[in-house]
Amino acid sequence: MKTLSRVLVFFLLFFVSCKPLVDTIPEERSCEFYSNSTAISGVNKDTISVMTWNIRFGCGAEILWFGDACGSRTVLRKEEVGANLDRVIEAINSIKPDILLLQEVDIKSKRTAYMDQMKYIMDKTYFGYGYYATVWNSQFIPSDGLGRINEGNAILSIWPLSDGNLYPLPLRNDLDALTKYFYVRETAMSALASMPNGKAFYAVNIHLSAFSTDDTKYRQLLRYIDICDSLSATGLPLVTGGDFNLLPPNSNKTDYCDADTCPGEHFHDTGDDPLHKEGSNYLPEITWMNNLYDKYEPSLSLDDYKVNQQDYFTHATDPNIFWDRTLDYLFANQPFVANSHKAWQELRAHSDHAPVTAIWMLKN
Repeated sequence: MKTLSRVLVFFLLFFVSCKPLVDTIPEERSCEFYSNSTAISGVNKDTISVMTWNIRFGCGAEILWFGDACGSRTVLRKEEVGANLDRVIEAINSIKPDILLLQEVDIKSKRTAYMDQMKYIMDKTYFGYGYYATVWNSQFIPSDGLGRINEGNAILSIWPLSDGNLYPLPLRNDLDALTKYFYVRETAMSALASMPNGKAFYAVNIHLSAFSTDDTKYRQLLRYIDICDSLSATGLPLVTGGDFNLLPPNSNKTDYCDADTCPGEHFHDTGDDPLHKEGSNYLPEITWMNNLYDKYEPSLSLDDYKVNQQDYFTHATDPNIFWDRTLDYLFANQPFVANSHKAWQELRAHSDHAPVTAIWMLKN
């Protein structure tokens, strides 16, 4: 009966709306440009501070959202979103990256009081230029009261940005047709940053699917690498990063079903169906990141990660525990400054992901 009700809602909205119910993002297209005229433009630099951060749409780490933390909250109050975003902004302004790659940024979403988080962040930081690329844009999500949603990724820069492009990534094939239609459509995005002296480089932001149980992340990763290869072939430097939802290939632990289990759930025993929690068993995927390590320079080598893995953890689903896995990375087609990689684990309350920074050496 619940499925039938969803279908009826879908067809009703589809036929009465003058706009498509869901932005299906079928092909490459331009990103949405943002600017802040009061910001100070960046000066010429040979080393660049780069940060990637999944900010969990201003939800913070402590609010138990229904989609990823065993919670019941689907809609936040405006004051909650503002307070959480202000904490994120305070951290950004303190760390002061030159290039900022953000994942899970909301604009015009019911769940975050219809705030344009991209504008909110730019107005309160020092960045003069930014691009936003949607990954989930629907007039109405017929589930759990979500309603209108527009979530995406962003690139912010102290230098002028141009050529902002969004690239659709392969969709999950482990969903029924109706769920798949309304589901997140992950994308990669790129932009060209230009310094006053004419030096230019590409920045690429990525967020791979979090809960797929098939080969979706592998197909998305290969498409993303193709995008990076194409931009690198221009001869310009390239820096990239994001939330890959994949572990480093030499991780000691690969199964987090027990850590991510919600009340009433049970996994790993005979008869459990499914045997593993969706998105929590990384063992079948553990070699996939090798494709990226083999082609691009990581800000953190696998050798360094292996020695002290816990120092580089960037994610946990339960806000009551410390970080327990690494999902967030920075890579480039030119080296990073040695030992400059940092996972900002002290920012535990800000999101369910810790930001990652590194210093990148620009040569061109």
